[in-house]
Amino acid sequence: MKKIAIDDIKPGMFLAERVLSPRGQVLAEPGTPITAQQLLHFTYYNIRELAIQDEEEAIDKYEEEAPDEFIGETQSWRIVNSAEFREFKRAYNKCAGRLEKIVTDFVEKKVPINDEELIDEIHMVFDRHSTGLGIMAMMLNIQEIDTTTYMHCVNVAIIARVCGGWLGITDPKELDVLTMCGLYHDIGKSLVPHDILVKPSRLTADEFARMAEHPLLGYNLLGDIDIDRRIKLAALQHHERNDGSGYPYGLTKDFISPYSKIIAISDVYDAMTADRTYKAGICPFEVIAQFQREDKAKYDQNILQVFLKNIAHSYTGSGVLLSDGSRGIITMINERALSSPLVKLDDGSFIDLNERTDLYIRACI
Repeated sequence: MKKIAIDDIKPGMFLAERVLSPRGQVLAEPGTPITAQQLLHFTYYNIRELAIQDEEEAIDKYEEEAPDEFIGETQSWRIVNSAEFREFKRAYNKCAGRLEKIVTDFVEKKVPINDEELIDEIHMVFDRHSTGLGIMAMMLNIQEIDTTTYMHCVNVAIIARVCGGWLGITDPKELDVLTMCGLYHDIGKSLVPHDILVKPSRLTADEFARMAEHPLLGYNLLGDIDIDRRIKLAALQHHERNDGSGYPYGLTKDFISPYSKIIAISDVYDAMTADRTYKAGICPFEVIAQFQREDKAKYDQNILQVFLKNIAHSYTGSGVLLSDGSRGIITMINERALSSPLVKLDDGSFIDLNERTDLYIRACI
């Protein structure tokens, strides 16, 4: 058992002791995995440190099967079994397949990049699926099916384009540039050894160093192509952070392209939701909480707050599973506590998760 400062706690670590509020309210029991939503609640009570079972047993140990509560006609079940989702999945897979061929032909055969048809297909995805069930909800369910590098790039492109609309970008040509920033941001991974890309366990220092080369590799690949410079910069800068903590150059906010900042947030959001889909306990509200725990200097807050608020509001009316096993519907988002909405339970009662700090959203269902 070790005592660790709460700022250094990672979601997935296991509590070694019961956590109490200053008034003695039980906030969490020992032996439970910590979530980002809980960590936000703990900071509300000015809790400075926690006792955990082992500092090394972090996210890797936080894997579990889908609980029985997921059995039945949940919202996710209705989405996956809808005609709209099946059509979306076909269009999505077609985009990912075409992107893979474009990148492979370019890298291996030096075939010039021709992405006009790919952009047209992205347009079709948006034109047909930007309403109804919601493109973000369908993407969350797509991620359970496959998470290849090319699908990740399509995910980031779609998320970035949605985010661009939320930010007020209305020019179709600008949205296309932003979409292409997402499509090609990880092109450098095509030159990273495949065994490193698919390694299921934690990377060694040498392997991480190879992986960390992909932004510069991608920029060099795109260097001589006649495309918008912001697409090249997104490949180079999507791991840079406003506070200089990113890589490969440790750039600060004034030296990072605005579109690269959007891609950085979209990339992290997709990586967190894809690493553990709802069956393993990760949901958009857990991701929102993790973003809110980050140092505010890390990301562009003008972009991030618009992104998080819209993500949260897009789940109004969605079903959720709470940490105590109860189920309900999100009825209202708390603007000051985005990861703690008002939930109407199946029995008709309401729970304000901003007040019930012993509870949190375990999954969107």
